[in-house]
Amino acid sequence: METLNSDLPKIEEFVELGNQSLLEVGCGDGRLTALLTGKAAAITAIDPDAASIDVARKAVSGAVFIVGSGEKLKFADHAFDVILFSYSLHHQDCIKALKEAERVVRPDGNILIIEPTCDGEFTRLVSVFDKDEVSRLQKTLIYISSGRYDILRQDSYCIDHLFTDEHELYEHFMTKYMTEKDDRAVEKIQAIIGIKKAKRPICIRDEVNIFLL
Repeated sequence: METLNSDLPKIEEFVELGNQSLLEVGCGDGRLTALLTGKAAAITAIDPDAASIDVARKAVSGAVFIVGSGEKLKFADHAFDVILFSYSLHHQDCIKALKEAERVVRPDGNILIIEPTCDGEFTRLVSVFDKDEVSRLQKTLIYISSGRYDILRQDSYCIDHLFTDEHELYEHFMTKYMTEKDDRAVEKIQAIIGIKKAKRPICIRDEVNIFLL
């Protein structure tokens, strides 16, 4: 899979990274962290998956990687200028995670949240394998917009992912998301991508929300 564009331009549009200390919650294998290095003064990135943190540590220099959960941050109060949830808030208890983010962000700092939309192509493909994906997203997006937080700015944009052919697409999603055998998975994927199956490469669009708190 090749990603044509990135979240970085929108992040830089929403927050000033220079001379800032940034905590990325849900860094995965460090894909976005690698783009952020050199932009912020200091970057700490956490993820609950130890294997992903190991990959990130080997692949990315210029950031501190720690195994950890956003629901219970092991940092002092007011430790960071910017807290970034990168596609991760809906994978945890969003209420607990945002309360923790409030605790560790500095009084004049910001919380930045990136989450996919509920009906984008990429989300629909993920939901073939993760039945709770859409419901978690809905809950998280509703809570962000519930009035509990002041949304200083918000926007939406698209990230395009290219797959050489349908076989690469199937392998990507099945390897990453499949927890048990499902013979109907290919049929469900084909129903989502429709006529795109015949195109080369296959472009899957990830529709994304960004919120600045």
